[in-house]
Amino acid sequence: MAMLESCSNTKFLADNQLLYTGKNKVVISQGKFRNPKANQLIESTTAFKPNNALAGKRWLPPGGLWIYNYWKPTKEGKKPGWIYRTFSTEPVLVSDVNPETRCQKLESELFSIGLFHASVWSVLDTSARNPHKAGITYYVKPDDPFRYHDISFAPPADAVDTLINSFQDDLALKPDDVFDLGIVKSETKRITAHALDEGYFYFNPNHVKWIADTTRLPYQIDLRIGKNTDLPPYTLLKYSIDEVTVKITGQIDSLVVSKATDTVFCDGIRIISPGGFVKPEVISQAIYFRKGDWYSTVKHQQTMTHLNSYGIFKYVNIQFIPDPDSLVNQLDLLVELTRMKEISLDLEANVVTKSTGFSGPGFAATLAHGNLARGANKLQLKLNGGFEWQWGKSSGSTLGTTSYNIGMSTSIILPKILKPFSLFNINRFRLPQTTMTLGFEFMNKIQYYRMSSVNLGFGYQWKKSQKITHIYYPLFFNSITLLETTLEFDSILNANPYIRKSFEEQFIAGMKYDFIFDNSATKQPNGFYFQAGISSSGNFIDLIWRFIPTEQERPYSLAGNVYSQFMKFSTDIRYYRNIQQHSLVFRLYSGLGIPYSNSVVMPYVEQFYSGGSNSIRAFTARSLGPGSLKPDETSEIIDQTGDIKIEGNVEYRFRMSKVLHGAFFVDAGNIWLLNPDENRPGAEFHFNTFLDQLAVGTGVGFRFDFNFFILRTDFGFPLRMAYAADESNWIGSTKDFFDGMMFNLAIGYPF
Repeated sequence: MAMLESCSNTKFLADNQLLYTGKNKVVISQGKFRNPKANQLIESTTAFKPNNALAGKRWLPPGGLWIYNYWKPTKEGKKPGWIYRTFSTEPVLVSDVNPETRCQKLESELFSIGLFHASVWSVLDTSARNPHKAGITYYVKPDDPFRYHDISFAPPADAVDTLINSFQDDLALKPDDVFDLGIVKSETKRITAHALDEGYFYFNPNHVKWIADTTRLPYQIDLRIGKNTDLPPYTLLKYSIDEVTVKITGQIDSLVVSKATDTVFCDGIRIISPGGFVKPEVISQAIYFRKGDWYSTVKHQQTMTHLNSYGIFKYVNIQFIPDPDSLVNQLDLLVELTRMKEISLDLEANVVTKSTGFSGPGFAATLAHGNLARGANKLQLKLNGGFEWQWGKSSGSTLGTTSYNIGMSTSIILPKILKPFSLFNINRFRLPQTTMTLGFEFMNKIQYYRMSSVNLGFGYQWKKSQKITHIYYPLFFNSITLLETTLEFDSILNANPYIRKSFEEQFIAGMKYDFIFDNSATKQPNGFYFQAGISSSGNFIDLIWRFIPTEQERPYSLAGNVYSQFMKFSTDIRYYRNIQQHSLVFRLYSGLGIPYSNSVVMPYVEQFYSGGSNSIRAFTARSLGPGSLKPDETSEIIDQTGDIKIEGNVEYRFRMSKVLHGAFFVDAGNIWLLNPDENRPGAEFHFNTFLDQLAVGTGVGFRFDFNFFILRTDFGFPLRMAYAADESNWIGSTKDFFDGMMFNLAIGYPF
């Protein structure tokens, strides 16, 4: 007992300080209270993590607090060690929680969702064993919500009133709806944005007036919407654009004297630039205003985004300058651009972690020109390579566990749609890009094979909105050649024609398209990511072959190589539920590859795999499946791949300290073959059996957030195998559970 007292964390507290042990409970004094928004506000407002909390509760020993108290440097001026800086946490006191202010805030939050008469108070629950520790119990009396009874608009007296009244049929508020301040604010922003987009440059949200009468009927609101009556005259006027000027200056941090400035006019825009830094038409296509146009916030944002997308300007500053004559409702547009360096050389030495589960040291040297031919065209030359090994269970064989590679690539990105024919209208494309790529890579898998690949791509990328991206490659070429193989590898290929064909037929020529919706980048309560992709190969070549008389039998060849013909589909759906320092992430991935006509099997590089650091983390990369196939000696030589993939992940993420983050996860999935393979029984996909063939794993992870990158470690444990062992797929003993542990080292989050 004396030892526990001597190591107590509360002995360092002052007499008037209380160590916060967590929220005990919330008591709602209104029977069965059913209001999801109110419940969410109550939970979020009363939540405050004590030291070393897990899921908001103080389940774990307060190790960080112990390090803070007992590892703190005693000598003045002595710097704390790495362990102290990384893992120490200051004591969380009741005064930090400030329950009185928290209750006032919760009353205000409940008022904002129509609970005008709600009351909240708190009670300290001091520990009987230690008077320096206390939890908090909150009491909430919500009362009934206020609802809209009548919603009307002020009679129109001018054009602004008419504009506000145009929202009458499209208003998000309806009679009998519960009052919600968030909706009122969002509607105010929507009205204001519409007014600004119509040219009312000085209009702002404070100019919209909401009058709520709650006196006529109990718990009922009569609402009147209009504009303020005491607005300055200039706020009710529309403003047009007069002169448009773009001024380009040299680098701020440059010691080189800038060249003499040149002034040119392009499409009505005056461009002042030193030495013609960029072509005038490149600037003009990014400026969405012309003389005589009404001011528009949409065009303002489009101009800012388009100029920044070029990547050649360090700063973009847009100013709208009113005409000195107050009787003229005009604005001069001045765009100030600060140049960046055109040529850059990046040298990197790092740890490469790939989705295939291979990790090891790597290097990359990238030479880039950001303004090729003065057109904001990006030219990139890259040399990369590395030595890699796959993290997994120890084995008597070293076949296929190590590799080294070296590659060269070049790409050109044009800030426009480069099209050979006028087949489609490009004016509706936002931030368009045309990409041309060419690359070569050589890989040597020691005692396995030597392989080379050449790839070529021509594609487009554009945005429909800030969240929606389209990527379309009308031409994509990838030719992979086995240069040399080992006898062990050849014996496996000869024994399985299915696998042999997947390696032989890797001449891919086709197109691909990806649709991406992503609003998960912003830290909001609900994030969503959706990606859908489709690609094909060999169709155009096969069409030509059909018109050429030939006695050759399938499979047909081109330039001595059998070309692959297939369709491939994939979807990736993710949902992020973020609450303060906690996140719950759900992910579902599915893929389907269909070979046909000139191919009976998907090329090896286009097949799906499962397992690894970004997949099912309790299993080695490419070790699962296909189907219920039980791994044998050949699995160490041939990675397991398939035509169909289904995978689901659930991960709970939480913050443990400033640098250290934790996670619990459950992964499930597998791969299957589309067509039967007599050498691999049980590998074919069937709707009535695929659920029984899902592999399941769980585990815990630790992530070290160093701001510039995240180092991730995951410990995966198998729960269920894809095949039955001892008449059951489930892991039968604790020993098997821990013996099957997989360690994953990776950079960044898995999804």
